Amino acid sequence: MPTAMTRGSGPYPFPTLPGPVRQFVAIAVALILYFAARSPSSVIDEGGLFLLLSILVLGSAWFAGTGAALAVTVLGAIIGAATAQPAQSAVAVHTHLALFVLDGLLLTALVTELRRARRIAEREARIAHASRLEGEAAGRLKDEFLATISHELRTPLNAVLGWVHLIRTGKLDDVTAQRGFESIERNVRLQAQLTSDLLDISKALTGKLRIDSRPVSLRAVVQEAVSSVSAAADAKDVRVNVASPDAPVVVRGDIDRLRQVVWHLLANAIKFTPRGGAVQVSIEGGDSACMTVRDNGPGIDPEFLPRIFDRFTQADGSPTRAAGGLGVGLSLVREIVERHAGEIQVRNDPGGRGAVFTVRLPLHKEDQGLRTLVRAAAHPTVSSPPLDGIRVLVLDRDRDGRELLSVVLGERGALVRVVEGIDEALELLEAWRPDVLISDAVSPDRDSYSVVVKVPALESDRGGRIPALALTTFARTDQQMRRLLSDARCDLPKPVEPAVLTAEVARLTGRERRRAQR
Repeated sequence: MPTAMTRGSGPYPFPTLPGPVRQFVAIAVALILYFAARSPSSVIDEGGLFLLLSILVLGSAWFAGTGAALAVTVLGAIIGAATAQPAQSAVAVHTHLALFVLDGLLLTALVTELRRARRIAEREARIAHASRLEGEAAGRLKDEFLATISHELRTPLNAVLGWVHLIRTGKLDDVTAQRGFESIERNVRLQAQLTSDLLDISKALTGKLRIDSRPVSLRAVVQEAVSSVSAAADAKDVRVNVASPDAPVVVRGDIDRLRQVVWHLLANAIKFTPRGGAVQVSIEGGDSACMTVRDNGPGIDPEFLPRIFDRFTQADGSPTRAAGGLGVGLSLVREIVERHAGEIQVRNDPGGRGAVFTVRLPLHKEDQGLRTLVRAAAHPTVSSPPLDGIRVLVLDRDRDGRELLSVVLGERGALVRVVEGIDEALELLEAWRPDVLISDAVSPDRDSYSVVVKVPALESDRGGRIPALALTTFARTDQQMRRLLSDARCDLPKPVEPAVLTAEVARLTGRERRRAQR
């Protein structure tokens, strides 16, 4: 391994010796050569002296560095001049000295370059080793994350399939069957949320997570999020208390993203709150909007607090952990909050129990007096307007999807025709004259959205000029989908609530559309 190869190595041999000692040794050896050459019994002639001095320059550069080698070169030139024979001509002496100095400089430069190349090679070896370790760690993280995804997606499916099997037997009483339906709905919503989080994290990583900012009532956002987690809170017997000022606190933000922030914080608090506990949500105004989510759970490990908002990290990532999750919710929360020019902080309750998440968002004075705000959408109910006699054409390549839409709309009184292909849909548009078109995402032969956006522009005698509704697996913030759906009357992300679907169909047709003859 590169670490093992470079362990204990340094720029010079004998790394324990300090630099001044090395330089002293190099100069001392040069002086020894000088006195040896001046000795009457010396056998070192002028050529041998310059050769030994050249070797000394090379050794000094290797042993003590560039500075010592240059010093020895200068000292060697002085020694050469001092030991020159009187019979030699001045030109010969100067030539020998010039060649020696040039030789010393070249040897010093050579050793310096070799040492620099060695440092570069060692640095690259360390970088390569670190990269390999990072790659191995990333591989392990990917494997662990895929295993976590598999576990988190299979767990809701296990409950769904189990309850479906029991309900189909027809042996359950009404109360137990109702519990089963509630469990199925809760787990399907959980799986949909997990999938949505993964898509949002992917967008955040690629810089495609967009925010549509408008004046938003923060209290309405919190109330909607509390309604969304009420089922999970009731199942665990956890109370969710909300405290907010009488005056509305208005922030500029994307209502769907802000609701996502509150939902994640509440879901996280409920997850770690013991049965029978409570979660407190408070909203405050002032210089900035402040929302605090506090639980009375075990709190967060202080060592994990600095990494709690990192992607794909969990305080306990072992397969036997007590709480589930993908480790993406809180990282997504921080991403959204920062996109709103806000900040989020987390700490443990001073009493030693529970975690406290605090979100701060900027306030704009000109927004506080607005009466028309973007408010959270109310929960859809089955009391959506009936669709008696409204003709609905459904284009969906998935058989189960076609059947579901047909049953949902048919139960509200709509007359439904379902098709699998685009050509058949175009034929029915002209022959059957539906009141509204509902299309799914992508067809194998052509983009179904191309039909959705062209239908409103078709002539009325060809079945055009009718509203079109698109069911998409892409979020509204995807720019390509924005362009494709710019002419569509409505687009709903999958999975779609049946009540939301029927309400949108009723809205698009205005409930004043012509009634088809039965």
